[in-house]
Amino acid sequence: MKKVVIISSSMRKGNSDKLCNAFETGAIVSGNQVTRINIRDIKLNFCLGCRDCYNYGDCVQSDDMNKLYPKILTADVLVFATPIYFGEMCGSLKTFLDRMYPLYTSIKGKEVYIAVSCYEDNHAFADDSVEGLKRSLSDFGLNNIKKTLYALETDEPNDVSEEALEEAFNAGKNV
Repeated sequence: MKKVVIISSSMRKGNSDKLCNAFETGAIVSGNQVTRINIRDIKLNFCLGCRDCYNYGDCVQSDDMNKLYPKILTADVLVFATPIYFGEMCGSLKTFLDRMYPLYTSIKGKEVYIAVSCYEDNHAFADDSVEGLKRSLSDFGLNNIKKTLYALETDEPNDVSEEALEEAFNAGKNV
């Protein structure tokens, strides 16, 4: 059994969320323990750039992020989900990654899955956006990207294809 932490985007019942739901169901079916962090449901301040966390190990801010650090640290698998807005990951996920700075030296090597939804219908556009997320993850030593899950051509909620949902379910099932 692996501990899986899913960090999902800020849109409730959005297409990235649907990919996460399918992944989560597959992971649970396989007997894994899943924790879901919905960015939309937490109090999340912007990083102050003060580096106290780097120098002393703790973030000086009092928001929900401090209680999430242990969950992220003990996870075997991390799933990062985001819609692609204006060619990049959503701002809430970027803020979340900035706030992961206290874990900078302690989370490298974990298995990572990426789940993205995109209004475009081609992988090239989505891949350009995913590269920015991968660069951010690489800074943490999170280079063990097992799979990137795509929901393309998703102009409206519930536009995720059955094939994309099945792929996400199978990826979760095989963690």
